[in-house]
Amino acid sequence: MTNIIDWVGDNREKAFLLGYFALILGLSLPVANMVTRGYQEANLVRSLLRLRLLVGITLTQVSVAAFGVFIGLLILMSIDRKKRVQAVLLWSGVLISLVVITSQGLGPGLDDALASSLWFVGGLFVGLLIGGGTKLLNFESLRLLEFRRASEGVYVLLFLVTTLTLLELHIVYPSIFSVGADGVGVQTIDSLSFGINQDGLIQNAITAGLFLFVVNRFIQYDADKDFFIIGPKASGKSLFLAGAFQEANQQAKSNENATPLNPSQDLMEMMDEFDRQQSGWMIGATGRGELNDLRFQFVHGSVFPINITVAGADYAGEYLERLPDALSGTMDEEDIDTTLERLREGIFRADTLIVIIDCERFMNNEPLEISPYFSILQAAGDKNALLVATKADHLAEEFEEENQLEPHQHYEEFTAYVNQRLRQNQNINGLVTQVGDVQIHPVYYQTKVDEQGNTVPMRDPQGNALTVGFESLLERLGRV
Repeated sequence: MTNIIDWVGDNREKAFLLGYFALILGLSLPVANMVTRGYQEANLVRSLLRLRLLVGITLTQVSVAAFGVFIGLLILMSIDRKKRVQAVLLWSGVLISLVVITSQGLGPGLDDALASSLWFVGGLFVGLLIGGGTKLLNFESLRLLEFRRASEGVYVLLFLVTTLTLLELHIVYPSIFSVGADGVGVQTIDSLSFGINQDGLIQNAITAGLFLFVVNRFIQYDADKDFFIIGPKASGKSLFLAGAFQEANQQAKSNENATPLNPSQDLMEMMDEFDRQQSGWMIGATGRGELNDLRFQFVHGSVFPINITVAGADYAGEYLERLPDALSGTMDEEDIDTTLERLREGIFRADTLIVIIDCERFMNNEPLEISPYFSILQAAGDKNALLVATKADHLAEEFEEENQLEPHQHYEEFTAYVNQRLRQNQNINGLVTQVGDVQIHPVYYQTKVDEQGNTVPMRDPQGNALTVGFESLLERLGRV
């Protein structure tokens, strides 16, 4: 049992995929039966079609055209690399439904369907068009194409068909409209009687609801999550974002279908300087009045992708104490300068705040300057918060001495150790409690002492700084 739980924890996407695949297969049969019965009993839909389309268009033609639209949208969804897996599962559901319909002799007959083939082709063209198929003409960007409207269109069609089917099966009503050579007739209100057909109502309602929930989870395009970094002066905010970007960039290099990271210009200038400083850090504390926009984005997951933006304004740490009043509105607007306004906007826009705890200050018994965090979190509307311990190499040395383990090879044990040590501080313990007893996430650069006695980052043969904790950090950002 423990092995199963561990596997699910390590392979969440695969576990969800297997679960959804089982549901798609299990629900395709009852939904197909429900739709075909609804098609046969579609009195209201037939009446409305005859009322609106008095030029000889049949329900079969409309159904075949709608199916063509659906297939066109599903084709585009299959091309979209972010929705390819979900599209394959939906294709399997479609094939199962078609087998059920044809084997039971339900739905449009073969002759009627062939006679309406031009309607299918027309619907297919419309589906490709409204789903964004014109993007296929841009051969240079085929690898990065996304068809969000196609995914949305697939869900809309399935929702309409499933809902109308449920209504047709379980709402009892007379023939409302009569259309013939003599014109259109509408029954009087007094002669109309409605009722509920309760035969199989609960079962069909549960089946339809569960089916639409699963499809919605499949169709729902990648969610967007915004993270914004806050921290005191010289707490390692810039180096933290640099490490996160370096890790995301390395992951993107190993994935030929990776989405561009779209780093800000300020971040690229900082990384360029960091890469050229092969023997040192380069990144120091930001001076008052300086403001650099540091941000990038990456996609977490492949089956259920999430667009994640990590941002932080490279600002002087003194602004941290002014943020609570700026966020709560107790500060006069004329006292809010450009830097403070940018910070306020970044916090309000973010879904989750990345809150920095400086391990170097902790180890040196210096003021942590984290008291403004409590007011910031309250003023920001109790946003989600992720606590990150920067410069954790100071605790790494202590951990290795006490446990005879290298922290980068035993990261989980090191994380538990960092949490135990940091929570000995009352302010940090109170902060952890306020944000919901979340685990503090330690990150650091592996360092060495150079010939001049300075502590500098270790680098691999390609010149990349060696980091610890950033890979698991990006994974955690996708799960917050």
